Amino acid sequence: MQTIVDLPLAPVAAVGDRETQGNRLYQKFYLILEDDIDYSKLTAADITISAAARTMAALPLKENATGFVEFNAVKHTAGHTSEGSEGDITSEVTNTLTATLGGRRIVIDNFVECNLGKNFLAVSIDAVTGKKYIHGRPYNPLTLSSFSKRVNGENASCDITLTQKALQQELEYLGEVVPADDEEEADPNAE
Repeated sequence: MQTIVDLPLAPVAAVGDRETQGNRLYQKFYLILEDDIDYSKLTAADITISAAARTMAALPLKENATGFVEFNAVKHTAGHTSEGSEGDITSEVTNTLTATLGGRRIVIDNFVECNLGKNFLAVSIDAVTGKKYIHGRPYNPLTLSSFSKRVNGENASCDITLTQKALQQELEYLGEVVPADDEEEADPNAE
């Protein structure tokens, strides 16, 4: 009989080119479990949407929260799209955040095995401007909806996809992003 283990969310560290067949890391992003948000401290004033600004203040976190977990995507693979269309009764929108995680590593296997279907908010940081953007919102998070892992002659990697079915677009995130510490992932070549 197989035992199902629910492991905590762990950081995915950067790996060298040998791990990704010549690609190098380009964009990092951070995930936070929706369960880590302290909704009792969240107010409507935390989100500002106006002609001049689209911002969100710092997310209030529970005392025992894991916090922001850093993910490093293979160069030019992290991205987001938003597609919408008018329907007969209501509009249909899908926001998608995708990334390729490089290498054949236990931390990636544990992430997809333990978190498929779970809800997250994601923060991406623009490598040029340093601005932070939050994808998903409190009460309307992204869901880890799919993954595609491959180990073949082309590469060893895993594509992950987070989706949200809402018209909401990303906001500039004004809070600090302090990555959660995880000693097990300190070695980027860890099995």
